[in-house]
Amino acid sequence: MPTMVNAKVERSEYGPSWNLVYKIYPKLLRVFETCGFHTGRQPFVVGRLSARHDAQALEVHLKANGFTPAVLAWKDSGEVLSMRKIDKHIFQWHIRLHSDGEIRGHYEYSSEGNPWGHVSSGVFEPDKDFFLELLQGFLV
Repeated sequence: MPTMVNAKVERSEYGPSWNLVYKIYPKLLRVFETCGFHTGRQPFVVGRLSARHDAQALEVHLKANGFTPAVLAWKDSGEVLSMRKIDKHIFQWHIRLHSDGEIRGHYEYSSEGNPWGHVSSGVFEPDKDFFLELLQGFLV
């Protein structure tokens, strides 16, 4: 499965200071990852991508359902796609596709809606039913 690079994020609806965060924070995260602050994969396996679909098809499907690139996020091992959908301006569903076809997802505070809650995993739940419904036809 080819590696995908997340597209640039549009201007933030949360204000101009977030545009700066979107520009700087992802680079800082990559440095932290290089130093070993985050390795492996986050929990909550949803399933495996069906051989009938590829990463691009999944990305198109997710975009059609309101997902955007998750640029303020750790990069998990083998991750080829990371997207999120904001819920109530405070929370987000975050989904990742890995090079071996594994899909993981969770529900959490968004970085913008509750920065400290996001970093400290104040809310970090599987919400598997949401993802199974979203991914009907895309899972093995």
